[in-house]
Amino acid sequence: MKLSTVFTPALVAVVCLFQSTAAEGQSSIHVRVHVEESPLGVCYKKCEAGSYCPNGTNTCLKPTGTQCFHPDKGMIVEKGCDDGFVCNKEGKCVYK
Repeated sequence: MKLSTVFTPALVAVVCLFQSTAAEGQSSIHVRVHVEESPLGVCYKKCEAGSYCPNGTNTCLKPTGTQCFHPDKGMIVEKGCDDGFVCNKEGKCVYK
C-alpha cells in the first residue's frame, strides 16, 4: 500500500475543514447592513411603524396631513398617491 493513498484523503479532509470555517467568516462580512446614507441616496434605516426614511436622508419621518410615503419613489409625496393607489392609515401608498 502506498503512503500517498493514506495521506492524500487526510490532507483533503483537513483542508475542507478549515476552508468551510473561512468561508463562513467571509460571508458574515458581506451580509452586514450599514445604516448610513449611501452614495445613491437610498436610506436603509429601520423606522417604527408609520414612519419612513425617505431617500437622500438618514432620518425617520412621519407623514402628516395630506402627505403619504411613496415606496417606489422612496419619498414622501405632498398631495396623495398615484392613480390606483391609496394612502393607508400608516401613511403609505398601497394598491386600492
